[in-house]
Parts: sequence; C-alpha cells; structure tokens
Amino acid sequence: MTKKKLKKITVLYNEVTDLHVNDKKAILAEEGGREDAKIISEALAENGYKSDICELTPNSIKRLDKKSTDLFFNLCDGVGNIPKSEYKVPEFLDKKSLWYTGSNASALLLTTNKVLTKQVFIQNDIPTPDYVVLQRVPEKTPEGLRYPLIVKPVAEDCSLGISQKSVVYDISDLRREVSRILETYHEPALIEKFVTGREFNVTVLGNGRRAITLPISEIIFGQWFKDEDAEKIVDFRAKWIENSKNYRQTSGVCPAKIDGYLQNKIERLALKAFWSCGGRDYARIDIRLSRDGVPFFLEVNLNPDLSPDMGASRSAKTYGLSYPRFIGEIAAIAARRY
Repeated sequence: MTKKKLKKITVLYNEVTDLHVNDKKAILAEEGGREDAKIISEALAENGYKSDICELTPNSIKRLDKKSTDLFFNLCDGVGNIPKSEYKVPEFLDKKSLWYTGSNASALLLTTNKVLTKQVFIQNDIPTPDYVVLQRVPEKTPEGLRYPLIVKPVAEDCSLGISQKSVVYDISDLRREVSRILETYHEPALIEKFVTGREFNVTVLGNGRRAITLPISEIIFGQWFKDEDAEKIVDFRAKWIENSKNYRQTSGVCPAKIDGYLQNKIERLALKAFWSCGGRDYARIDIRLSRDGVPFFLEVNLNPDLSPDMGASRSAKTYGLSYPRFIGEIAAIAARRY
C-alpha cells in the first residue's frame, strides 16, 4: 500500500443502551462513549490533525468506507448494542482495507476470552494462576485447586461480575458464585487460584521488537480494605461506583515501588504476553504478585480505557508523554504499520 501522510483521523465509538446480561448496574461500564471519543479527538487536534468522531451502529458501519478520513482511531467495544461484537469492527475495517488503531479481529477474539488468553500464557511459559472452567454448579471443589479461589465470567471485561464475594473460601461460597455467573451472564465461570498479593498493570506501546513497556503502575488499596478485612481486588464497585468505599480507597500509583530484578521480569513477560496474543499498537496487561514474588498474569487488554485518569495514560505521563502526545503517538504507531 502506498504510504500517505495522516491529515484527518476519525475517532470511532459506540454507545450501549441495553445489555445482554441480567445485571442492571453493568451499564455503568458502557456509558460515556461519546464523551471519551471527544476527548481523544481533542487530543488528536492538539497534534495538528483534523479530527472528528463517528458513532458506530449496525447501519453506520456499512458506510465507513465512504468516509473521507486517513485513519480510524478505534475506541469501540462493539457495534452498537450487539453483544460480543468488538472483533467485528477491525474485521470490517480490514475487509475494506481501511487504516485503524489497535489489534485485529483474531487478537480481540482471543483476549476477550480469559480462558483462551490463559492457554496462550501457558503455551508461552508466562505464569498464570491455576484454573478450571465450569458450565454447571459443582458438587465438590474442582480437583487440583485449593482455596482461596476467585470466580469470574469467562468473557466479560471492565470487572463485570466481580465483587467482594467473588473470592471464595469453601464449596458453599463457590457454588453460590458459580450459580450467579451462570444465571447472570449466561456463560461459563472461570475459577482461578486467588493470588493474595500486590496488583500491577503494564502498558505496552508499539509493535514487534520496537514495542516498549511504559512504567509499571500499582493498584494501592487503602486503609478501608484492612479495616473491613475486604479483599484487595478491583471489583465492579472499585472500578465504577464512585460513591463507594471500594472506589474511593482504590488508586493507581506510577511508577510502582519494586526492585530492578522484578521490574525487568515483569517487563520481559509483559512484552512476551503482548506478542503472543497478537497485540498491536498499545495494550494494558494485568498482573498479581504472589507473596513469594511470582508475577502471575491475568489478562491482556488490547482495547484498554484511554481516559486521561486511567492506567495507560498514567503510565504514559510517568514515561514523559503528555496526554495529547500519548494519543498522537498511538495514531502514528498505527499508521506506520501500513
């Protein structure tokens, strides 16, 4: 393909007004798509690009190839309200040979399924907690797993389905949480060994061997978690319910206070996870550190939240990139692939 200079960038977003799950509060994780797109568009304008925003719906996606733009900045987690359709966006863009930021359809299909991602980790010697997948409520504790365990939906993001009760200590709790996941999210439950340690996230920026890790962020759990003997996890309330103690007592700090050996190990494995999962341009990778110092990789987020106050942007700022420059760099990195 002939190289072209980027002049105009269109920010793609979708709005979700109805969910496929039996959880009314889950809509909080989907709100604000238009506002996020406007923030990104304004940041791109500060880099000298012409920029506009475009809401993606089942109708508008059919007309994207008619739009006069050089690059699509893809913020979509689906096509309109269609569930599990995040991969459909890059699939269409590739079919029409349109330029866009972020990973392709196959990588998104892989990483939006926690089990498939863990299988890639295992194949590539990347530590990940032991697990099983259940499609029915168990009669006994799965063989090979010891409590505490954590129960999650297999294919949800944004901490959907995760609460303080998700960490379980006996078969009664396990049965309750598996039943809740099956009934609420209509998908299998992932049961993992719960890693009771520190939590980190790593942002990767770039492609191939030129990809780099930005400074590692740590999630700090405040005094409330100790006072209430609460589980130190970023559950749904900690991520989305702003008036909750979970939210107010959870903060990100960058750079994380870790020694050089651990930092190098996490960065090396994070790049390996990014490459192994087919990541492109940027990603955020979530990690828990065991008490004996082993970093266990949980998931790879190939389309992470790029809001100014979120983990990826926080790491970019520590690295020395202003918010507009960070967004502009993602666009430039994507364009260099074509």
